Amino acid sequence: MSVGILKELQFFGLAVLRGIWILMLYDLLRILRRVVPHGVFMVALEDVLYWAGTALLIFQLLYRENDGALRGYALFAVAAGMFLYHQTVSGWLVEHIAGVLNFCFGILLKPVRVLHRKVVQVFRVAIKFYKKKLKKGLKEFIIILFS
Repeated sequence: MSVGILKELQFFGLAVLRGIWILMLYDLLRILRRVVPHGVFMVALEDVLYWAGTALLIFQLLYRENDGALRGYALFAVAAGMFLYHQTVSGWLVEHIAGVLNFCFGILLKPVRVLHRKVVQVFRVAIKFYKKKLKKGLKEFIIILFS
């Protein structure tokens, strides 16, 4: 086998691995979104940053390994790596890692939730108390002012 063919096969393999790496990064975003609720703006911002980073990763692969030449089979290899990863372990990893993190955060945050409820109750009682005092003081002030 010639050196040129081996180099092209190595490049193809690196492109497949880059595709797997790219989709693994997106899975991190998917896990983050399942653990921490996101608004539409944050999801859009994360996606824009992700795709910009993805473009840089693909550009870096082409620049380093193929002297910047864009080859169809390289993009096919990246897509094949993404497809391979998605069809095998992606869904399982996202579901289980997000589930474990949600469970752990649920246990860790339970005391915080209880404390938060108590603090809110105390503030509500204090607000009611001072609101009545303020109304009473304001009434007395108006009576004194206009008498």
